[in-house]
This record gives sequence, C-alpha cells and structure tokens, in this order.
Amino acid sequence: MPIDLTPFLEPSHCAVIVFECQENVLGPSTSIPGLAAAVRDGGVLANISNLLDAAREAGAHVFYCTADSRPGGLGRARTPLLDRIQQDPSDTGTPVDTSVVKEIDPQPGDVLVSRSHGLSAFYDGGLDPCLRDLQIRTVIPVGVSLNIGLLGTTLEAVNRGYRAIVPADCAAGDPPEYGEQVLRYSMRNLAYLTTSGDIAQIWRSSAT
Repeated sequence: MPIDLTPFLEPSHCAVIVFECQENVLGPSTSIPGLAAAVRDGGVLANISNLLDAAREAGAHVFYCTADSRPGGLGRARTPLLDRIQQDPSDTGTPVDTSVVKEIDPQPGDVLVSRSHGLSAFYDGGLDPCLRDLQIRTVIPVGVSLNIGLLGTTLEAVNRGYRAIVPADCAAGDPPEYGEQVLRYSMRNLAYLTTSGDIAQIWRSSAT
C-alpha cells in the first residue's frame, strides 16, 4: 500500500539538494557523455526545473551542491573515475566550467555549496550545518548520478538522521538501465521513491 508522503513534505522543513548538475558534467564539454545523454533523453533537467519552481513557490529550501577542483587536482578524491575525467586547467589553458547548467540556474534565496574533495554532498562542504540551521528534516536529492554521488548523498543523509525522498524522474545513471536498478534495489531501501509531479502536487495542495 502506498505511503502518504504529505507528513514528510512540510515545505519549511524540506530541502531539495541539486547534486552536480554542472556544465563540466552535463554540458557540451562533459567528460561523461553517457551520463549527459541519459539526463537529456530522460528529460531530467526539465523535471528538476519544475520541482524547483514548486519548491520555491511552497517555501521549501533549495541547495545546489557542486564539485570544484584546484589546479592540478590538488586535494581531490583519488578514485578511478576522477582519474579518468580529471581536467587540469594548467594543461588545457581553459578553466573547467563548474557552474550550474543554465536550464536550472540558481535563483535568489537558493544556497550554493561547493566542495573540492569527496563524493557526496555531505562531505566537507558545510551542507549539514546549513540544513540544521534551517531545521530541515527531509531532504530531496536530485541530479547525477545514481551510480555514486546521488546514492552516496542519500546514504549520508540517512546516516545523519534526515528522511530522504527521491523523485525518480529527477535522477539519472549511466547507463540508464543501471540507474533503474539502483533505484529498484538500493534507493528504495534508503529513501521513499516518488515523482516530481507528486511532490509538487502535495506542496500545491497544502498551500491551498
């Protein structure tokens, strides 16, 4: 029997966490073209945009969590993935664009949290104390990717005592069929799975 998520979606105690939806990940210069294609083909950015509009309208909080790097990758996490995609501005002469993709530009009142190390939004960027200052109880992680970052962020949220709700149409993995498996076999045991439309409907209904 489906669970009514309304009690968990009081807007003032909710935060949408937009994870790594940035130009060097999803834009034309991406080093992960399969992931960018999964986001594009799944309409993920449009779904996130609609969810963010509903969040701001309802009074829920919006956080953008991005990954930045120092020249030469100084202090970054040492993983096979990052070793493959690491771009050193000193080698190319062109700075890596870590800005949020234009389709979901941050708006006044949104909070930007950047980190230069770690693989989840909760690592070493100050996200957790910001959420606690705002008395957040429910986090809504969206973005990329279900392979590592979004899954890790959801797990870390639960570890810290937050409830997690994941709109499946606002997330993607590479390849897409693997993302579906993560949602089915991992995410559903950590977070309540729903859609952006269902969350928006709850917020709009509560406002009226």
